[in-house]
Amino acid sequence: MFHVLFEDERVPARHLVDPQQHITTRIFAEFITYYQAHGYAFVAPADVLAGLDPGGKYVLITFDDGYYNNHLALPILRRYGVPATFFISTHHVQANRAFWWDVVYRERQRRPLSPADQQAEHALLKTLRHDEVDDYLRAHFGEACLQPVSDLDRPFTPAELRAFAREPEVVLGNHTAHHAVLTNYAPPAAQQELAECQQYLAQLTGSAPVAVAYPNGNHSPAVLAAAAQVGLQLGTTVQAGKNYLPLTPQAGCLQLKRFLLWGNQDVQAQCALFRTDFHLKQLLRPARA
Repeated sequence: MFHVLFEDERVPARHLVDPQQHITTRIFAEFITYYQAHGYAFVAPADVLAGLDPGGKYVLITFDDGYYNNHLALPILRRYGVPATFFISTHHVQANRAFWWDVVYRERQRRPLSPADQQAEHALLKTLRHDEVDDYLRAHFGEACLQPVSDLDRPFTPAELRAFAREPEVVLGNHTAHHAVLTNYAPPAAQQELAECQQYLAQLTGSAPVAVAYPNGNHSPAVLAAAAQVGLQLGTTVQAGKNYLPLTPQAGCLQLKRFLLWGNQDVQAQCALFRTDFHLKQLLRPARA
């Protein structure tokens, strides 16, 4: 699971976007070459749903949110001949809206909180519905805070996303309309968040996604039912771990585990750890958003 992608190590120091995993294009390429060297095939959601040979080893690359900076992955995907799935929060694309954690990250550079208070602020925002998050941000940081400030923190535009989706290495997935933490919503509203994303991506690209990444990883039986109701067949969480074949609708297709790779740690060591059956929890940090 990836989010932001940087051109090089100097870019995060501009403090225009939450660096999240500190992943550069060099590190992303190193990740791919590691797994290719160890006999893994890179797959897309359609490959998973078609059925994978249980004797094989596979990697499904995912990017969450819909950042424009994700276009930096495309030359690398082309170079190594591998696909990746990009989960899009469509309202951000439609409205050119900044992601809330980037707003908080930038504003807290100017008005810092203690580490404990920063953690509490993030935890609070993850308990709110999207309209409540927007109200909080405007109340604390001003009306203009939801505007992106650079190509680093902005989402794709609709035209950019349409062109990006035409690339053979690119698959688009559902990340809700508003990056909605779905367990904060009543079931009909959660389903509407998923349905709006499905409808917009189908209108934009000509086909609806088959895969969803639940924002913040939050899911429940009601959320899984809502995902299935709108036609989603594959779902990804943020729980760290491998997924064992064969996969079936009854055996985890809508609750796939994912690993986060951290660019400020040894990449090879992390990749080796992800391949094992026993994972050291202290090395597998939780996802931010």
